[in-house]
Amino acid sequence: MALKRDALCFLNWLAFGLAGLIALGEVARFWGDARFIPMALDELLVAAALIWAGWRGRHQDAPPHLIAWGAFSGLMLVLLVETATHQIHGPAKAAGPIYLAALSVLLITGLGAIHATLRVLRQSGGR
Repeated sequence: MALKRDALCFLNWLAFGLAGLIALGEVARFWGDARFIPMALDELLVAAALIWAGWRGRHQDAPPHLIAWGAFSGLMLVLLVETATHQIHGPAKAAGPIYLAALSVLLITGLGAIHATLRVLRQSGGR
């Protein structure tokens, strides 16, 4: 039981931290731009899902983490593929290699969080 509590505590903090990072990054990137809502909406929704999962995880509720980390990983995969496509087929972005590395780390983090959540769920019988 302590392992579940410790794992969920870590997942909660990770969810809150990455939600803040995503939300602040998108606000800084698109602040004052008329395209703010359509361009930042997907990241802000994923950040909201991570906050929801972290909030629910305080009550030992793991399934929201599975949903939020799945959405996070899907978003990171899409962004990674789009960035790689630009780098391979052009027009290449100057910071493309940095974006590729950062998105790869974030995708691996999301997949690791899914793995950890599945372990918690297996140990607790699905709760």
